[in-house]
Amino acid sequence: MNNFKKMGMEMQEKLGMKFSPVGMSFSEKMPDKALHFKDNRKGCITPLIFQSAKGKVVAIDANTTGLPCAAFYLGYSKWIFPGIENFLSNQSVFGREPEHLLKSPETAKEFVKSYIPKEKRANTIVFKPLELFPKNEDPVLVIFFANADQLSALVYLIAYDAPMEERIVTKFASACMSIFTIPLEYANKGEKKAVWGLHDISVRKNLPKDLMTLTMPANLFKEIYENMSSSFLVTKNWEKLRHRNL
Repeated sequence: MNNFKKMGMEMQEKLGMKFSPVGMSFSEKMPDKALHFKDNRKGCITPLIFQSAKGKVVAIDANTTGLPCAAFYLGYSKWIFPGIENFLSNQSVFGREPEHLLKSPETAKEFVKSYIPKEKRANTIVFKPLELFPKNEDPVLVIFFANADQLSALVYLIAYDAPMEERIVTKFASACMSIFTIPLEYANKGEKKAVWGLHDISVRKNLPKDLMTLTMPANLFKEIYENMSSSFLVTKNWEKLRHRNL
């Protein structure tokens, strides 16, 4: 039986991380006392998810997605809002300044269409630090909120046993897509791929400037944990980097 509580705490200590590794799982109902937006309240879910790296249980369901984009990318709706392709590119929508993230509405519309969920999600998505996982519960995904030193270590750990494989992916994505949507696609296909995220400039201003995310399926996290004690983490080179983050 996997002990993700132990694994998470040891990984955090070895990497010198201020924030806990976060596990994502599913539930049939909203957990008691979980942090979440009130029904229909507006707000970005990424800073809320970040609270789980600080020790909180965070949950999201169809009524507590905060914004239409999260409802869509988390699978709770079939579209974001009319004109989203204009907003992502170069045209004002509902009086809001366009984001100029994609070159044209046509490009933006094709991008959004590629993520239309086949079925609307019915369950609740739960984020919590790995130390809150009991021995009889495994996460689906593990998320790191990490700085450059810690990301470098995670990249090398992921390559440690498979240096020729392309195991780390980064691409244009909203923050919640890079934390949840794209990593879950890889996990569902059984692929050991980690997604480097939090490039979303509209969200980065709401989190510490030195942090980014790396999200991976639980089996890849387990692999890097098992390799940790024989890896570069035992060297003086790493200890110098770890020490400067303490």
